[in-house]
Order: sequence, then structure tokens, then C-alpha cells
Amino acid sequence: MKKRFTILIAVLLLLSFAMFSCSSNDGAEDADQLSAKHGGTLRVAIDTTTALDPTFLTTSGDNQAASMWNDYLVFCDEDGRPDPERSLAESWDYDEAEKTWTFKLRENVLFHDGKQMTSRDIKYTFDRLRDPDVGAKTVDLFSNIVDITTPDDYTVVFELKDTNPEFLLDLADRGIVDADNTDLKTNANGVGAFMVESFSPEDRVVLTRNPNYWRNDAEGNPLPYLDGLELIVIPDKASAMDALRGGQVDFVYEPPAESLEIFETEPDLVLYTKPSATHYPIRMRADVAPFDDVRVRQALKLGTDRQGILDAVFEGFGVIGMDTPISPAYGDYYLDASEPEYNVEKAKELLAEAGYADGLKVTIHSPEVRPNSAIAVIWKEQMKEIGVDVDIQLVPGDIYYVNWLDYDLGITDWGSRTHPGIFLQQAYITGALWNETHWSDSELDDIAAQIAVEMDFDKRVELYHRAQEIFMERGPIIVPAFKHSAWAAGKDVKGIKEHIVEVSVDFRSVYLERQ
Repeated sequence: MKKRFTILIAVLLLLSFAMFSCSSNDGAEDADQLSAKHGGTLRVAIDTTTALDPTFLTTSGDNQAASMWNDYLVFCDEDGRPDPERSLAESWDYDEAEKTWTFKLRENVLFHDGKQMTSRDIKYTFDRLRDPDVGAKTVDLFSNIVDITTPDDYTVVFELKDTNPEFLLDLADRGIVDADNTDLKTNANGVGAFMVESFSPEDRVVLTRNPNYWRNDAEGNPLPYLDGLELIVIPDKASAMDALRGGQVDFVYEPPAESLEIFETEPDLVLYTKPSATHYPIRMRADVAPFDDVRVRQALKLGTDRQGILDAVFEGFGVIGMDTPISPAYGDYYLDASEPEYNVEKAKELLAEAGYADGLKVTIHSPEVRPNSAIAVIWKEQMKEIGVDVDIQLVPGDIYYVNWLDYDLGITDWGSRTHPGIFLQQAYITGALWNETHWSDSELDDIAAQIAVEMDFDKRVELYHRAQEIFMERGPIIVPAFKHSAWAAGKDVKGIKEHIVEVSVDFRSVYLERQ
């Protein structure tokens, strides 16, 4: 007998049947269907963007753009929980005995070219995401999938090797690909609320309203409200804020911490904030000297004044990092331990033990934009105190993320994920495709494997806590701080809901208030 997976499912199914009965939009709406909220083009400052294919999103700008023209089999709400109202699957079941997830798709969802979305497109999407030959960075994340089958046009079945307590979240925020699209690099044929009109990676992405979008608001009005979006590439956050204040854009992701005080004196601007897992790790390649010596790694940690970096770079807008990718935003999963020690003399002693009594010279690579570059400058000065000479190499962002896995020492940026296990699976287990530290730790590998299948929440908490202890004991990253998420907008931009994942602000229900 099938045993229903009880985590969220019962509630979600009830909600789905209640909400979806009147949510379909079978065709382009007439003008008289549009509410007073409809109309206008929102100008959004985004980071560098490089790709349209949702399988190969690398930069923040890629993900920001993709979130606007894609929809997802499972949509995560603002707190990182599956939201049936906004999901392409109208219901889902888990068969514990068979380790299968069965998704029922809503009907009459159209791609931008008018083709109807079916189970075949869902299968094609996730087969690509787990195929090593395709080259997606999600292969490790979806290695637990044995097979994906399509009993009919609106049913998709995922067969798993092992249980996975976070499977719904793993599926979330993966843009659905048209199985018949032969040019995914340039043809952005999604099922989302907006359609790509033009794509100029170094300049802007222009999107227009999808008149055939499947969702309506609570009053039955068709979504989205906006006529279009203009995503303007402004990698430098200070410049993006200048553009917002000057009226050239209406919305900015992640305004720099040093600009936050202006919201106290700018009545035409609004700041939105939320705790997050955003961090900028100083990461060391654990497979090359001198960072293959745990004493060196610990010395650099001891010599890092995290509070100094939090205050100087982020204006205190965040919390001290514990040298792990797991932040307080993840609740019970977070290990509330003592802050990392700052001890210059102890750092010198460890360097001497490792054979560097006379000092050490290293080169750190960083994207040339803040806050990465600012962290590099401050850290360089801090390292002088323990006898480490740091040479800073600033690299344009688009070039940095071509070569980032090869740098011996670098400063990356990681945004929030729907659950912390994604960090482990994609960046820290042995051989992970995004393992920028080239770290291999058998105990961490074992714990990550247990986390991936452990259905008992309390046991999963214990495992996450031990994983964090391993990072603090011998890990190859320094996390000075977790920066709170922030978004800035003009006061006439309404309907913004802060999301735990920074790039996932839902523009489907954002509108411009008429004066």
C-alpha cells in the first residue's frame, strides 16, 4: 500500500485542489480583463548575464533573468517551501516503498511559442540536468534519480535509488525546457510569465508580458501585471544604486551595504531585507601547497578578523560567519557555536609549525566588483599581521567564473539555496562539479551522503551540526560573514515579497502604482 509522504504533502494537496480549480488562463486575455494594476515596464538592474539555457546558469544575472521567463515543476515560496499555487505540478505523491514521486501536471500550460507543455518536456528537462554528457553542474544533485517515466501527457514519475527528504526542493527553481527546442542557447522558449524579446549579454535583456500565462491572481485577474521587464546589466552595485536614485532603473538586487543609510533620507526609495545564506568565501585549494596543510588553513582563519570585515564591507548588515556554508537562515540546521577565534599570535605559531616561520606569499583572485574586491583588500591588510603577503589579482566577473575552479586562492560568492544540503552536494563532497576548493574529506562525504537520505528531521539536524564542525576543524574556506539579503526599489513598485533565495523575487505579481 502506498504510504503518503507526510512532510507538507497533505497540506499542499488540500491547497492545490482548492486553489487550482480557477487558476488556468486558457488564452490571451481581452483588454477589459486587465485590472488597474496592469501595465508599465519595470527596469531592473542585474549582474552579468551569459546564458539563456536554464541548464547552464552561472552568474547571478543568469539566474535573475531566468526566474522571470521560466516556471518550475515545484515553485518555492518566499520561505523556501514548496508552493502548490505557483507550481506547474498541481499535486504530488510519494510512494515510500517504491521510492517514487508522482507529479500530476496542470493542463493547458503553453510555451511562449504556443506549444502545450507535457510530461515529455519535464522528463527532457531533468534528464539533461542529470546527464554527465550534457555538462550541467547539477549532475551530483540529481544522481539519486534512477529513471524518469511519463505514463501519460500529464503524469511524471521520478524513481529514486534512495529516500531524499529534500527532493521537492531539489526540483525547485529548475526552468522547464521545451523538448523540441533545437537551439536552447539562443531560443528562450519557456512557460513563464514573461517572454524574451531580445538578449544582449553585455547590455540588457528585454522581456514582454506573456498574454497566455496560466496563472491568475486571487481576484481572477490574469498575471503578470507588468507589460514587460527591461533587465539592464550594471555589475557594479554602487552604479546600480546611482541609476536607481537617478530614475534610470526601478529595482536593484543586493544594494551595497555602504548605500543602505540613504534609505533613511530618500523617501522615494524602499529597502526590503531578509536573512539569507549569501556569503563570499575566501576559499583555498586543499590539494595544493600551502593550503593542503591544515595548519596553514587554520592559521589564515585565526588571522581573519571577521567582525572587521563585516563592519567595513557590509556595514554590519549581516552576521559573523562560522567558516561553513550553512547560515542561521536555515534554522535548526545551523550550529550555534562560539564565534571563530581571532588570534594573531596563535596564527603565527601554526605557520611556523607548517614551515613558514619567515612568512608566506600567496596570490588571491577576486571578481573586480564589490564586495569581493573590498574583502580582498581588507583581508590582505589583516594577513600582514600574521606574516602572510597577499597579492590581489582582480578579474572581470565573466572571466573569473570561467577559470574559478583553477585558482589556488579566490573569493567567490554564493547565494542562498533552498536547503543547505545543496552546498555540500554541489561544492564540497569529493569530486563535486563546483568543488572550487578541490577538497576531499571522507568523513564529510559520508555525512553528506547520510543527510541526503535521512528522513528523520532530528537526525538530519545532528548530521548537519557535525558537518559544520568538520568545516571549522579543517575546512578550506573562510566565511567572514553572511550578508542579509536586500532589494531596493522605487516607492511606486508594489507587490515585492522578500525571498530567502536572492534571485527569486516573484515579478509575476509585482506592479507599478499609478500616481
